[in-house]
Amino acid sequence: MACNPRGCCEMLGFSMPARIAYLYSRYPVVSQTFCDSEMLALEALGFELEVVSLNPPPDSFRHERLDRLQAEIHYPAPDAVLNAQAATTEFEAALGPLIREHDEKYGKGFKAEIRARNAWHAAKRLRKLGIGHVHVHFANRATHSALFLKRLGFTFSFTAHAQDFMVDLGSDDLLREMVDEAAFVVTVSDFSRQLLLSMCPGHDAKTVRIYNGIELNDFPYANARDEGALRVVSVGRLIEFKGFQHLIGAVRLLKDQGVNIQARIVGEGPLRASLEALIASQEVASQVTLLGPLSQENIKRELAAAHVFVHPGIVDQKGASDILPTVITEAMACCLPVVSTTVAGIPEMVVHGETGLLTEPGDERQLADALIQMMRHPSQRREMGRAGRCRAETRFMLDGGDGGGTARQIAQLFERTMEGREEAPRVMAPVAYFIEAGDLYEVGDLPVDERLRCIAAGVEKKSALPAHDMEYVPDAVVLESLWLRYSYWRQQVEKLRSQFGDAITGENFYRDVRRAFWLAENLPKRGVKHLHAFRSNALVTVWLWNKITGLSISAAIEENPTLSRSLLQKLLAEIELTSIADPKLADASGADALQLLHPPDHRTIQMGPIKLKKRVVVAKVDRKPVEKAWLERILQHLHA
Repeated sequence: MACNPRGCCEMLGFSMPARIAYLYSRYPVVSQTFCDSEMLALEALGFELEVVSLNPPPDSFRHERLDRLQAEIHYPAPDAVLNAQAATTEFEAALGPLIREHDEKYGKGFKAEIRARNAWHAAKRLRKLGIGHVHVHFANRATHSALFLKRLGFTFSFTAHAQDFMVDLGSDDLLREMVDEAAFVVTVSDFSRQLLLSMCPGHDAKTVRIYNGIELNDFPYANARDEGALRVVSVGRLIEFKGFQHLIGAVRLLKDQGVNIQARIVGEGPLRASLEALIASQEVASQVTLLGPLSQENIKRELAAAHVFVHPGIVDQKGASDILPTVITEAMACCLPVVSTTVAGIPEMVVHGETGLLTEPGDERQLADALIQMMRHPSQRREMGRAGRCRAETRFMLDGGDGGGTARQIAQLFERTMEGREEAPRVMAPVAYFIEAGDLYEVGDLPVDERLRCIAAGVEKKSALPAHDMEYVPDAVVLESLWLRYSYWRQQVEKLRSQFGDAITGENFYRDVRRAFWLAENLPKRGVKHLHAFRSNALVTVWLWNKITGLSISAAIEENPTLSRSLLQKLLAEIELTSIADPKLADASGADALQLLHPPDHRTIQMGPIKLKKRVVVAKVDRKPVEKAWLERILQHLHA
């Protein structure tokens, strides 16, 4: 049952309802499930969230649980647009001095101008969303961008893990500035809090340890039978500090002792080829399986079928390591005993001899002996698993446990930070225009109206900055993730493919479908109830959006349209509100409210052997009155 925001917030003693944004360098990232869990728990407590990703996600893989996330995910505009925005005098006046200060203090390698550019673009979106505070996971590039957001009037907080500020960030001075400027800082373990405070002294009051929590009850209890091979599961990116190479070495030792073991490693990463080679050279291909990346539901199945969870973490050559691996908590939720190492904050999770066994990092003999102990003492193994579950319930539960649950702990920090603020309301636009990049030259005539949201697609690298405040269809990897995710929509629209015949290529159809998926997922979250095709080249996407959502649409067709007239006649027959300027298209209503001319084109001029392309100049007409009248007509149509 959905949480009532007012009821949940009042139970916590919060004002109604708290609104914040989570800012990421990239989102989603398959290995960062703790971020998803935290946001889902906050939404359940009544928070209204927005997600801002400063870059496209690294791949199209998404966990099923993201279907439950209510927050809209906002992706950046194309680089050409971001660069154009950063070339304005307003940008220079607001952020230029801080860019030069950071270049001088930290060096050009920290790319202060890009961080500022990203912040400038994000700030425009956040203001329209009524957001005044952002939270960042990891002390990294996104937190660097948050420093520029603060200069633009926002407040921020961040969660520091350890590897992020120990290794990845690359500057203790920049870390100190981040901590100085943050409203508060969360660390995910006592280990990382002590480390952070040793590097940034004097901030004890604002630095709070909150463990990464999980939804414990989402995980089934392990139910593997005692007979047969010892079934071991390990999960993580295939990188050095995860220590999978040592698990493979320990399996080889166990094989030599005649121990029947099956180790299953879930994850993907740059070391896959070298791990495959190690498995072959150690002759343990029958004992070790690299499963690749799995969805969260499939990971739960692997955990439920295991006897032991192993996390063989080490400190790598750069000094990086896991600090508080969420996968250990997930294994504890399944009542699995954990075999791990004494690295960083892992002893805060695994109590040696009580909830599992700890070994020295990189010691394959110790790791093998720990697994033998697990195999030989199944009753002890089960008792450790139960103790681990109890420990997870008191320390790592999102909703419950000591302190009311990890989600409630961070919720209280957000509420204190925003206490007394009067935040602007979120802009809910009932109408959206969908515009192909080639038509952006005309958007300056559109009314600037909070009821209207303008979205462009197909923007090229050299596109000029449009006069109107635009949003943009995100990178292809985002569209592909939605295509893979929404199987029901996919089946629905593919049945419509035959209606287009040869009038549209398969390539263009599937491009438009993917755009329609993104629009269908995101526009309703901002209150959009009507989508308008700005020109004929936007109509297929808008028509498909209607088939998916059932919401109303309209279309404006210019003279000499880019789509075939036979196809346009089919599509327009299903649309009540149209403006058709093409004389060869039958318009049942006889209305041509917008009187759209064909877009400016080029003609070829032959000068001997030389061919030149000259742009056809169309006389500028003030279209603002007719565009404003058309928007009002759409709004009247909505309320009819």
